Amino acid sequence: DSKTVKRVSILVKNTAPKTASKTATKMMPSSLTGKSINKPKIGGNKAGKKLVKKPMKLPSDPNEPVPMHVAIAQIKESYPNRRQAKELVGWEGECLKFFKQLMKHPWVSAERPKYIFHVPVPILFPEIRVSYAEKIKNPMDLTTAESKLLQGVYENAEEFVRDIALVFANAIEFNKEGHDLGEGMSCAYYEASTHLLKYSRWISLEILQPFLSKSSSSVVVESGAAASWKLTQRNRMFARKEMESIVFGELIDRTEPGDRYSWTETECERLMKSIRHMSDMKHMQYFLKMSSLPADYTAYISKPIAWGLCNDKLKERRYATIGEVVDDLRLIFANALKYNEGPRHVNVTSQSAYDSAKYMSQKLEAAIDKMLLSVGDRIGRERVDMMTVRRDMEAKQRERQEKMKKDWEKEHPGQSAPKQVKLRIFSRRGSMIQKKAHDFEFPFDDDDQMETHDDLRHIKKLYEKQRDDRRKCGEISNAIGLGVFKRLGARAAAREWCYSEARKIHIEQMRLEKEKQLALESAAAEALIRPKGAKVSDRLHHEGRKHIKMVVVSTKKPRMSKAKRVASLMSFD
Repeated sequence: DSKTVKRVSILVKNTAPKTASKTATKMMPSSLTGKSINKPKIGGNKAGKKLVKKPMKLPSDPNEPVPMHVAIAQIKESYPNRRQAKELVGWEGECLKFFKQLMKHPWVSAERPKYIFHVPVPILFPEIRVSYAEKIKNPMDLTTAESKLLQGVYENAEEFVRDIALVFANAIEFNKEGHDLGEGMSCAYYEASTHLLKYSRWISLEILQPFLSKSSSSVVVESGAAASWKLTQRNRMFARKEMESIVFGELIDRTEPGDRYSWTETECERLMKSIRHMSDMKHMQYFLKMSSLPADYTAYISKPIAWGLCNDKLKERRYATIGEVVDDLRLIFANALKYNEGPRHVNVTSQSAYDSAKYMSQKLEAAIDKMLLSVGDRIGRERVDMMTVRRDMEAKQRERQEKMKKDWEKEHPGQSAPKQVKLRIFSRRGSMIQKKAHDFEFPFDDDDQMETHDDLRHIKKLYEKQRDDRRKCGEISNAIGLGVFKRLGARAAAREWCYSEARKIHIEQMRLEKEKQLALESAAAEALIRPKGAKVSDRLHHEGRKHIKMVVVSTKKPRMSKAKRVASLMSFD
């Protein structure tokens, strides 16, 4: 029966001697080891005998497991017309590139694979051949898919991608029952296959971009581990959104300023340096420092930013998520495009800055695509590893409990084992009661079982420390709130005083203007009442009067005596 088949762990250490491992390494093909096969030296054999390579010994019993490198060699030999990798062009070359990128994954790397997907499962584990054949109707492995690609069996890229997806989909289907029952090996393979299936979809849609179709009638895979998918642009769009939701929301593991960066901070630093190469200095010269921005930049841009400011914020650990770093870097070039959109038609410098921002924005998006794949994969791997570690700890704890129970029954024959003790710690805050339960074994009072007592003391000490920390945080919060309330009150009082003073000044200005108007009106009234003088004097005070011109004319006549002398003539013009 398939349910009663004993599962064999793959993650075991190799107990074979070192000489045997070296011989197996020499027997492995060059495509697996990454090294050329050692050829016999011509002058090294003194007797002149021809060196013959010994054939690999295959197990005689069909129920005996076959070593993985031997199984890989057998699969490749079954496809004798395989081509060289350099002979593949077009979609076949891109599919091979996708396959090599997948084989670089730490879980399936040929050097030290953590999970085995390279050969058919019944070859490595003959004891589950029957149950595997009952559940899996279309078996597939990575070596077979690669060999079929090199031999030219596939007609298009979708067929190859479908076979790669089938490798992990079969693992999910076969281990689903064991995963539901909580078996360790089944859970590990189920979770790893789920992540690798999703990762395969990401990199296939990213690497095979030139061969994506624009069809909108095909099935769309928005997220998750789909058993198959179409190579369409819509699927790539949804895959990118899925990666962005995973990566951009990831909290940065912030270290102290001056310490070594964590891996999330290192990824952010690598993203910043991707647009800071020396070859891009002619483009990045406009965006490096805030001082290089124009004087009227803030009049058009509400949030000015430069690459140097982003780098300083990263060094000071002011970024909380990876998405904040990406948003700031995108904003650098978005601001430049917005500011130089108008003046670029009449200004050479603006045109150059606009073109540089456009070029660097495309380069930044390419770097973001690369980061999404690497960071998204690492986040998924860490989550799977964390679940595996937690599951192993729970299994060890169950084993320990069973052992302790058996030891207690041996020492106390005929008595039932004590039940589990639950300790509930209550913390009162006013009229509210918050309950926190800590479950742990406390069945013994012997001196050799002091580990449980130490656990109890440790939990009590930890709780007291947390309670003190909460009290201190409450005091600090109250002090901060009181200070903020006081500042708000002072601010409101200052605003009220400014308003009253402004009102007083306004009233005083209105009074002065009114007094001035009354003075002008009284002066005009007095001018009307003032008595007028002679007509000539009154005319002299008139603003629009004509000036009087007096000309003295002398006449040349014989000198007369005083008696006959007359006055000179005066004429008024």
